[in-house]
Amino acid sequence: MKTLRRFFRVVVLMTSLTGCLFKEPVFEQGFSKIDPALNGVWASEGENGDPRKMEFAVCAPLDDDRYVLNHPSAEKGALFYEARLVKVQDRSLLQLRLLASFNDGVPKADAERYTLLWLEKGPAGSGLKVRALGGDGVKEKGPAEVKRLLEAAGTDWNTLFGEAVVYRKLKDK
Repeated sequence: MKTLRRFFRVVVLMTSLTGCLFKEPVFEQGFSKIDPALNGVWASEGENGDPRKMEFAVCAPLDDDRYVLNHPSAEKGALFYEARLVKVQDRSLLQLRLLASFNDGVPKADAERYTLLWLEKGPAGSGLKVRALGGDGVKEKGPAEVKRLLEAAGTDWNTLFGEAVVYRKLKDK
């Protein structure tokens, strides 16, 4: 889980990890307007520096406060999410709701399909660190308890989220 590419790989893995996905959203209100800086095509560094192993993600505005996120783009295992930005303790999170996957289609109504990503912008637009929910601190916890942990001043977020994956934004055409 080194870059945004890994971030999305983590998201794919999270679909099978019950500690990382929830049937209900963690946040139901308090969402921010979209950040235009997140719009576009993003690429992770290739595994072990190999550019042939880069992963891509596409983030596009859906309306004033929601994005459509596709990852890994251009692959048969692609996932489509509704993403909503929320600020918690001066940190940026994306709450993801799985909309569909290339392999499985639309999830059933009672499926576990919500998760969170922690976004950290690099200095002067140098990239985006993405960390998926799924650390040891969230095992066996439900969305309400995860929300309480995120909002508590003394919580070590490193125990709640996995390793960072760095993505770089590709230039728009």
